[in-house]
Amino acid sequence: MSEKITSDGNPTDEPCNTGTSYELDLKNKELRAKTNTKIVYYYDALCGWCYGFSPVIKEIVEKYEDQIAIEVVSGGLFTGARVGKINEVAPYIKEGAYKFVEERTGVIFGKDFLKIVFGNGDMVLDSLYPSIALSIVKDKKPEKQFEFAEILLKAFYNDGLSATNLKGYLKYTRRVGLDDVDFLESMELPVYHKAASDDFVLFKSANLSGMPSIVLQTKDKQQLISNGYVSSAELILKLNKELQL
Repeated sequence: MSEKITSDGNPTDEPCNTGTSYELDLKNKELRAKTNTKIVYYYDALCGWCYGFSPVIKEIVEKYEDQIAIEVVSGGLFTGARVGKINEVAPYIKEGAYKFVEERTGVIFGKDFLKIVFGNGDMVLDSLYPSIALSIVKDKKPEKQFEFAEILLKAFYNDGLSATNLKGYLKYTRRVGLDDVDFLESMELPVYHKAASDDFVLFKSANLSGMPSIVLQTKDKQQLISNGYVSSAELILKLNKELQL
């Protein structure tokens, strides 16, 4: 589902675009210190193409996590004037954009999600809250960040979770070992709000056209590896070339 819309209102086959960091303590930080190189995955929990990209990034993480540092950064797709009920701020989804993502990626949108889209449409899209939730996981359970990023995508696009329903996150945060009370308290802490906002700024400063995006970052430069949906085979070829593997 392309969150980028043409002037005539039709969805295009392009990455999710905002229209508008947070340093992680990764388990392989020693390697990053030596190489000054890491793979950065720019995503948003409410990005339909990121949902379709989930199997790809899962394969990438499994293949490279023991060789190079990898982190996920929330891009802030639905912020400011773009926050609202799904059929109001993203009408192209109901118009059938989700079918294009399914055809292109093989990922299926859930019945509970579609029931909302074609029903009362009261699901709220607001990137701030899932980004805060991910920031909490990145801090407290850094080894679970990619697992949780995928869990969030499924929470919204399979189960139909509304982004502003904080208690609704609990069934998902339990899966990565977070305590319910601690999570809800952490959601209110300024440090995690700032972490989420810093991620949004980092995405904007990277001058990317949308999400999902993969960037290879070294001490001296940032190399864009992919922007939008690509297959795992294509992405691995590109990464191996740049990493000289």
